[in-house]
Amino acid sequence: KKAIGCWGSSAADLTMPPGGPKQLQAVTDGDEATPLLLKDKGPPKFRSSRYALVALAFLGFFNVYALRVNLSVAVVKMATQYNWDSSTKGNVLASFFYGYIITQLPGGWFATRYGGKLVFGLGILTTSVLTLLTPVAAAHVPALIVLRIVEGIGEGVTYPAMHAILGRWAPPQERSIMATITYSGAFLGTVFSLPVSGALCDADFLGGWPAVFYVFGTLGIVWFVAWIIFASNTPEVHKNMSAEEREYILSSIAAVQSRNCTSQPTPWKDMALSLPLWALIVNHFCQNWGFYTLLTDLPTYFNDVLHFSIGGGSIDAAIPYLCLFLVALASGQLADYFRRRQPHSTTLVRKSFNTLGYIITITFLILASYVKAGHNTIAVMYLSISQGANGMAQAGFNVNHLDIAPRLAGVLMGITNCIATIPGFVAPLVAGYLSPCALCDKEDSVFHNTYWEGPDRCPGANTTQALQGFSPCDQTRAADQWRLVFFISSGIFAFGALFFLVFGSGEVQPWNDKSPTQSKTINAGSKA
Repeated sequence: KKAIGCWGSSAADLTMPPGGPKQLQAVTDGDEATPLLLKDKGPPKFRSSRYALVALAFLGFFNVYALRVNLSVAVVKMATQYNWDSSTKGNVLASFFYGYIITQLPGGWFATRYGGKLVFGLGILTTSVLTLLTPVAAAHVPALIVLRIVEGIGEGVTYPAMHAILGRWAPPQERSIMATITYSGAFLGTVFSLPVSGALCDADFLGGWPAVFYVFGTLGIVWFVAWIIFASNTPEVHKNMSAEEREYILSSIAAVQSRNCTSQPTPWKDMALSLPLWALIVNHFCQNWGFYTLLTDLPTYFNDVLHFSIGGGSIDAAIPYLCLFLVALASGQLADYFRRRQPHSTTLVRKSFNTLGYIITITFLILASYVKAGHNTIAVMYLSISQGANGMAQAGFNVNHLDIAPRLAGVLMGITNCIATIPGFVAPLVAGYLSPCALCDKEDSVFHNTYWEGPDRCPGANTTQALQGFSPCDQTRAADQWRLVFFISSGIFAFGALFFLVFGSGEVQPWNDKSPTQSKTINAGSKA
C-alpha cells in the first residue's frame, strides 16, 4: 500500500483561503519570525467535518473501553459458573495486556506511514468480533486467555493510530479540544459499561452474563461500519468537506509542519536522545502506575479496610470515571483557550495542567488512605476527585505528542503507551505483595469477617492443615499496608510530574522534520 503524503505546503508557501490574512492570522513570539499560532478559530465547529470525525472517534473509544472493562464485571458470574479460583480470574483479566503491549509501536508506525483509518477501525473490529465469541471460549480457560490476548493485540493499535489521525486533522490551535473530546470517550465508555454490564449479568436476557459480550460486541461492529463509511485518513481525501475548512486545516498545520515528509525516515536516534520525548515516556509510565492502582486496588482497599464495596457493576464504581470524563472535556477547552492568549505558551499550558492535575490526584489519593470505616460517602468523594483530576493530564502530557512531533505523533504514542502498559502488569502485583492482610468476606466461611495473611483470602477450614501458610492479622495492619501502597503510588505520580515539569516541552522538535533545509523548532502555541 502506498504511503500517504504530508500536509499542504510549507509555512513559507502558506496559501490563505478566501479572506486572506483576516481568516488566518499568524502570531509571532518576540523576535521569532516564524508563525507560531494561528489565532483565528477558523470555520465553525458545528457541522464541520473535523468535529464529525472527532465524534466518530469519541464513539470509537467509547467502544474500546466498554469492550475492555466488561469482563471485569462479568468475571464474577463466570468464576462462579466455572469454579475459577482467584489465580485463574487474575490470569484471565491480565491476559489482555499481554497482547495490548505488542502492537503499540507497530500500530503507531503503520498508521503514520499508511494512515490511521483502517488501523484504528480494524483494531476495534477485531476486539468486537472476538468479544462475541467470549461466551463460547469461557468454558475453556486456555482458549479464553488466547482470545483475550488477541483482543489486546487489536486494541493495542487504537491510541497510536488515533494520534496519527489527529496529527493530520487537528489544527494546532484546536489540538487540546479535539484530543480530549476524542479520548474522553474511553471514560464515558467505562461509566456506561460498568453499571450496564452489572445489570445484564443479573438479568435473564440472552442468558445473563453472556449478554454483556453479545451487546457490546454488536455495538462495536455497528460502530465499525459507520467509521468505514464516514471517516477519512486526511482532510485532502474527505469527500464532503467544504473547501474553506480543508484549506483552514491544511494551512494551519502547514505553519508548523513542512511538506514532502513522506520519504523521510523515522529519526530513531534523535528520538532516543530527546529529553522532551523522555519526559513523555516517564510521565506516561508514572501516570499509568497511579491510574492502574486506582483502577484495580482502591475497590479492594475499600472492601478490606472499610467493609464497603465499590466494585463490580455498582454506580459508585462509575462515579470516578464520570468525573474523569467531565474534567477531561473541560481541560481541553481551557487549555486551548489559554494557548490562544499571550503570554500563555503551549509549554506553560501543558506543564500547568499536568502538574496541577497530579497535585490534586496525589492529595486525595493520600486522603483516601486515611478514611475510617463507616465514612462511605467521603471515601467515594476522595476517590472521585483523585481520579477526576487525572482528566487534567489529558490536556497536559497526553496531547503533547502532537506538540513536539505532529508528523510522528502516532509513533510517539506507540512508544510511550507501550512502556506505560508495563504498570498494568506490575502495579497490581506490587500492591498485592505489599498488602497481604485481607478480609475474609466469604459468608459461608467459619472465618467470615476476620483478617488473614496467606495464599487466599480465607483458610479453607478450621484445621491445622488448612491453616498452614496463613497467619492472622487485623484491620489496623491492613490499613497500614494499603497506606504504604498509596504513598508509593503518590511518590511515582510526583516523580512523573516533576520530570515532565523540568524536561517537557511544547515546541516542535528539530527531528520532526529531518530535512536540513527545513529543520526547525517551532512552538505550536508560543515559545516557552
